[in-house]
Order: sequence, then C-alpha cells, then structure tokens
Amino acid sequence: MGEKRRAAPRFIDRGTVVEAALGVLSAKGFHGASTREIAKAAGTSLSNLYNYFGSKSEILEFVLEDTGRTLADSLEEAVLAAGDSPLARLEAAVRAYVDFIIARPQASVVGITEFRYLEGQNRAEVVAQRDRTETVFRDAIADGHDVGVCDVRDIGSATRGVVTLCNSMSTWYRPDGRLSPTELADMQVDLVFGLVRADGRPEAAGSPEAAGRDHSSAQRRA
Repeated sequence: MGEKRRAAPRFIDRGTVVEAALGVLSAKGFHGASTREIAKAAGTSLSNLYNYFGSKSEILEFVLEDTGRTLADSLEEAVLAAGDSPLARLEAAVRAYVDFIIARPQASVVGITEFRYLEGQNRAEVVAQRDRTETVFRDAIADGHDVGVCDVRDIGSATRGVVTLCNSMSTWYRPDGRLSPTELADMQVDLVFGLVRADGRPEAAGSPEAAGRDHSSAQRRA
C-alpha cells in the first residue's frame, strides 16, 4: 500500500484570518489564545496557518495593521467628503469611527488590550496606521483652533483625548443597546465637541432643529 498523500494546504484569505484571530484574541487575550485555536476558527489546520505566519505575534501584527488601516482609510475618506470646515471634518471623523466600532467592535477591543504585546517592526507597522488616524483628528482640531472654533490649551493633548474617547466606545458598546447607531454617533459627536470646546454643536439627527436645518438647506439647493 502506498503512502497516504498529504493534502495540499488550503489558501486562507485575508479576511478569514483577521476575523478568526479577532474572535479568539478578544475572548482569550494574546497569552490565553493559541495558534491552534485561531487555525480552527479560520477553518484550516495549524500547519497550514504556519505556511503564512511564523508566530502568534505575527498574526497579532497582521490583524492590528489590517484593522488599523481600514479605520484610517475610512476616516480619511469621510473627512475628504466633509469639505474644508474644521468642525464638519471633526464630526465626520467621529461618525466614521463610530461606524467602524459598530461594524467591528472586536477590532477596537483587541487593539486596546493586546497592542502592548507587539515589539520591534511589528509594533512600528501598527503605529504607522494609528498615526494616520490621529493625524485626521489633529488636523481638524488644529485648524479649528486656528480659526477660533475650537478652544483647546494643547492640541496634542486634545487630540489624544478625542481618540481615546472614540476608541473607548468599544469597551461599552452593545449591539442590543437602547441607542440606535445614529444616536450613538450623535452622542459621541456631542462629547467630542464638548472636549475641544467647539463653537456650537450640531443638532442630533432626527431632532426638530436638525429637521428644520435640513429643510432649509434643501430649499436653498432647490
């Protein structure tokens, strides 16, 4: 009887690895999770997973870099569409951040709790994506300060405070909570505008004030 032929490794797509690792890491943490568990969640063998990643640390870096890039891309796109107004850009960035957390709450949780385990180049790649996100907020706050619509003592501290506020939503957000996604975004925008002492805050979506504003804008465009 001939030797049993070993099955060829099955290709693992990027999204499958990211979601499988996020699920395991968010439940057990970096030290509690095993590569075997991640492979099982991804629907593949441990040996096949090692065809792509040399260690659990490499998987963590891959996941955090991927999700960090996705977040930064979404914020940059939202701000670009918002126009030149610093406060419109700040609001757009906050709403995009909320959308990201609602869509992928585990990504932010793992980013908060497991980032400390990255070292060297693996850490640098993730930091580069985080810097992109911070830059979006820093630029909007700095421009708002320059034109007098934000009142902050230190732009760097204000920026870190805003990013921390946005990211912390992942620690308490629940899909079955009482607030709708729009209401969550309204609340976060209000908190951020308060933190930077913005000159006026946007009305909550769906409020009579917002409805009147939207109606007036529609009339002007007609």
